[in-house]
Amino acid sequence: MFLFLALIDSPAEQEKFVEIYHQYRHFMWYLANQKLQDEHLAEDAVQEAFLALTRHLDKVEDVHSPRTKKFLATIVRSKAVDILRKLKPGEELSEYLSEDQNGVDILEQYLKKENYNYLISCILELDDQYRVIFEYKYLYQMSDAQIADILGISAKNVNVRYYRARKKLQEMIRKESDRFEEA
Repeated sequence: MFLFLALIDSPAEQEKFVEIYHQYRHFMWYLANQKLQDEHLAEDAVQEAFLALTRHLDKVEDVHSPRTKKFLATIVRSKAVDILRKLKPGEELSEYLSEDQNGVDILEQYLKKENYNYLISCILELDDQYRVIFEYKYLYQMSDAQIADILGISAKNVNVRYYRARKKLQEMIRKESDRFEEA
């Protein structure tokens, strides 16, 4: 923990970090271990998450809030996914369009309707690498550069994942709306 404190300038921020560390380290380890199924790798994910947190302590207003817990959970899950990705290298990312064949952005149309709960359930069904991008963008209102810094990827990669996630959401919504039209 002293290494992390050395990275933080202000004594108030150091105090906040210590409080977060003591309150959430076991919770974060549990989440990482669930994803990785390996105690040592889970510890690595937690350490990487705390390292990322040193650069984003300004996002934590209240140490004891559910928003802080969710923020830390998102960081540690993404670090666990990074570790998994290193163990099993995945496919290279490519950019996708966010519009259907008619040039209509179905996700924008759906957002305008009263189907918020269904949209949230679809977002929760996304793979972690896509869901995390939505959480950071909309829940924490972070920029692509900030998200890239936390996830250890390029801002371009964040943008690509965002568009991939949008495409997947559009497909889910299109299937659901087609199902209702058939009924």
